[in-house]
Amino acid sequence: MAVDPSLTCSGWALFSVVGGVLLSVGKLRGLGPSISMALRLEKLQGDIGRVLEGLGLGEEDVLVCEAPTTMRDPHNAIKVEQVRGLFESLARARGVVVPGRINPRTVQYEVMGLRGKQTLRAEVKLAALRTVEYLYAQPLAQMGLTDLSKHQDIVDAILIGRLALVRLENARNGGGPLESNFEAQAQQNRRSWRVKACGVSD
Repeated sequence: MAVDPSLTCSGWALFSVVGGVLLSVGKLRGLGPSISMALRLEKLQGDIGRVLEGLGLGEEDVLVCEAPTTMRDPHNAIKVEQVRGLFESLARARGVVVPGRINPRTVQYEVMGLRGKQTLRAEVKLAALRTVEYLYAQPLAQMGLTDLSKHQDIVDAILIGRLALVRLENARNGGGPLESNFEAQAQQNRRSWRVKACGVSD
């Protein structure tokens, strides 16, 4: 199960690890900002629990969430992290394996083929939509989803799941622990960060 967590609307996608078949997709809508944060999280916790129960997820399954990207809005990042934590902790309580997270920038590079300088958000969304349509148009049509422009949260979850499947396959072929495959990628991402030195004028 791949998740694009959000306080307003979380998208999720369920795959079969064998064959990478897209089995099901959905959204979890949260309460509006006029409701207290405590009640919003309480509702989401119940909704997430019901989805996991309905899908019958357990010890044979894996859940992977989208990782946080930037801290341009720390308050929003903290809110989303709470939602992410709900998905992961409720999954673990059911025995589901939570090996790590997938960085959306890595998805852009490895799944969508975006290279070089960071692309504008609108262009990334369009590329994501086209990639998912190309890869999963048939199963999505069978689920009644033909206009993906109205389901960006699901699109993002599907892409997270696509890359998670590659990580799972790599771990299985390599014979090592599943978690180490996700951790190695996270460490590689951290090593790629650079701090520009301030130039000193003469």
